[in-house]
Amino acid sequence: MSAHLETILEEASRLVDGPRENSYGPPNRSFERIAALWSQVLDIEVTPQQVGLCMVLLKVSRECNHHSRDNLVDIAGYARAMEKLTETDPGSPLAASDRPEGA
Repeated sequence: MSAHLETILEEASRLVDGPRENSYGPPNRSFERIAALWSQVLDIEVTPQQVGLCMVLLKVSRECNHHSRDNLVDIAGYARAMEKLTETDPGSPLAASDRPEGA
């Protein structure tokens, strides 16, 4: 019997919902803190959702330069973290009520 190989999505979910949250706190607090810092540096308002999108794009840029499973795990992980933002902020632009029917 072969051992189950963890998929990229499974690994990302395990990390976001476990070790990363234990190390960095829940995504809403972490992304809010990052948004506040970036807002000061950039002199514009940055939202937690924009933080998530920018982090995904950082990993996409890295993946364009050199393939790494870690990049793909992180992309999926940031998507999961953004989903968790909607769980704590129903008014988020990414909230479930904004999803197309059947999604």
